[in-house]
Formats: sequence, C-alpha cells, structure tokens
Amino acid sequence: MTSEPSIEAAAAQATTGGTESGPIPHRIRIRWGWFLGCIVLGLAAIIAGWFLVSPESRLGYVGGVFAGVGTTLLLVGIVVLLERRIIGTAVRVVQDATKEARIRADEAVRAQIRDLEHRVAGLWEAAPPEDAAEQTRTMIDEFTRRVADAYIDADDAAPDGRPR
Repeated sequence: MTSEPSIEAAAAQATTGGTESGPIPHRIRIRWGWFLGCIVLGLAAIIAGWFLVSPESRLGYVGGVFAGVGTTLLLVGIVVLLERRIIGTAVRVVQDATKEARIRADEAVRAQIRDLEHRVAGLWEAAPPEDAAEQTRTMIDEFTRRVADAYIDADDAAPDGRPR
C-alpha cells in the first residue's frame, strides 16, 4: 500500500472543494494566456510605432512611450492599492456584522433557554410527575421548533413561513 491518496479520494476532494481537515481556500486564478497576450500585443504596438515614426522624431517617441508606460504603472498601482483597501474594509464590515448578529442570536437563545428552565422548574413544582413529564416534552418540542425556525434562512422559507 502507498501513502498517496487514491484517485477516488482526489476526485471527491476536487468536486467538493474540500479536504479532510476543511475546505480549500479560494485562490485567484491567473489567466496566463490573456496576460502574455497583452504583453506581446503591447510590445508589438510599441515596435510598430517605432517603425512608423520618422528617424528624426524617434527620440521623442521613446520619451512618449516611457511616459505612457510610467503613467500606466502608476495608475495600476493606485487601482490595486485602492482595490485591496476597499476589499479589506468590506471584509471587515461583513465579519463584524456577522459577529454581532451571532452574538445577538446567541443571547436571544440563552434568554429563551432561561425562560424554558424557569417554566419547567415551576411546572415540576406544581404538577404531578406524570403530567409534568408530558408537559415538559411538549414545551421542549415547542422550544426546539421556535429556535430552529429562528435560525432558518429567509431564502429557505416558503411564503407561509414554514421550511421547504
């Protein structure tokens, strides 16, 4: 036996997008054909321009090419910097909102659990054990349904509010 993963395991990981320890993080795919094509076409345009310009004005042409390349690199650098900052800020905002929503939801569930505990304790003090056991099961079922319904995503709910 080898220590290499089987073809089936590799295919399963490739189709599910995960590993045994968790999902594979999304990687940016570089389209090398477009990248190399743009470089080749850009250099071809610069060389074609070199031959189209008269020999007396070639020095000015080279200066113009360098100015254009410099301006392009400057603008690309600024765009990449701004894009990273905008995406980073958006990610932080979404993470903070998610964390706050999770904290609020957890607090709401804890409050409902405390309420259920008090109701069950009062029920067991006042009712006979047989009745208290049946009513406790009913209360717990209702509580479970209520909490589960609160966590169902609105997209997964039917128009009448029930899960699909």
